[in-house]
Amino acid sequence: MNFLDRFVRRRSESSTAAAGEATDAFDPASPFDCGPAEVERWNAEWLDYLRREWRIQLAPHSAYPLAPPLPATAREMHDLYLGHGGRLALYCDPSAIAGRTVMEMGCGCGNLGKLLARYVESYLGTDYSTLALQVARLVSPGDCTYVHVQDRAGLEPFFGTIDTVVSRYFWIHQNAQQAALNLDFLAHFLRPGGLLFADFYWPDPEQEQGIVLTPEQPLSRAYPSATFRYSPADVERLLAGRPFTVQREEVSREMQRRYVVLERSP
Repeated sequence: MNFLDRFVRRRSESSTAAAGEATDAFDPASPFDCGPAEVERWNAEWLDYLRREWRIQLAPHSAYPLAPPLPATAREMHDLYLGHGGRLALYCDPSAIAGRTVMEMGCGCGNLGKLLARYVESYLGTDYSTLALQVARLVSPGDCTYVHVQDRAGLEPFFGTIDTVVSRYFWIHQNAQQAALNLDFLAHFLRPGGLLFADFYWPDPEQEQGIVLTPEQPLSRAYPSATFRYSPADVERLLAGRPFTVQREEVSREMQRRYVVLERSP
C-alpha cells in the first residue's frame, strides 16, 4: 500500500453512528470564507502527514525522472508511474490534461501538481493549509501556481480560464453542504464546457471501513478524514440549481469510488 492509500485509509476510532453524533460538528463555509481556525486545523493535519510521510511530501519535482506518454483512458491514468513514489492515483481523461489549463482543489503539498506540470499548459493549486501551499511552492516547478482559497484577489485572474478541475482524495471527505459550496467556488474558474473530475466515496462492503457517513451528516473536527457515501441520487441533489451536468460516471469497487465527470454549463 503506497502513501496515498495510507493517507485516506485511517483506522476507525469509533463507529459510524458515534461520528454522526459528534458534538464537535461545524457548519460548512465557502472556501472564499476560510477563516484562521480552518487554516490552523488543516495546518495541523499537514504537520501530521509530514511527520509520517516527509520523504514523499518533500521530494522535489526533479526526483521524478520520467515523463511517459499519457495513457488512453481515465482509469489507466490512475496507474501511471513517473519513476518515484507511487502511482499517479488520478482519475481523469488524458485529453483533459495534455496541453490544458488545469486546477486542483485540495492540492496539499503539491504531490500532484509537481507531476502534472510536465503535461499541462498551466497548473493552479488551491488548498486550505498555508503550510501545505508553502511546501508545494518549494517542491514544484516554476510553472505551477499555488494560491490559498481565501485569497480572492490572487484567484480572480484565473476566473473563467480553467479547462479541467482535478482532485485526489478530496470529494470523498465532503458532506453535501460543503460539496455544494465547493462547486459554487469552482464554477468561478471553469470555462463553459470545462470538466470537473470528482471522486465520491462508494464503499465496498467486503473491505474494512473507517468512518463512513451519509452526505446529510455534519462535518466533524474530530474526524477530518471521515468519508461520505454518495449514491447517484445524492449526486443529482448536489447538482440541482448549479451550472454543472453529469457527462458520465464510473464506479470502481477496487478503489471504492463513484467517479463523476461534470461539465460546466454556459
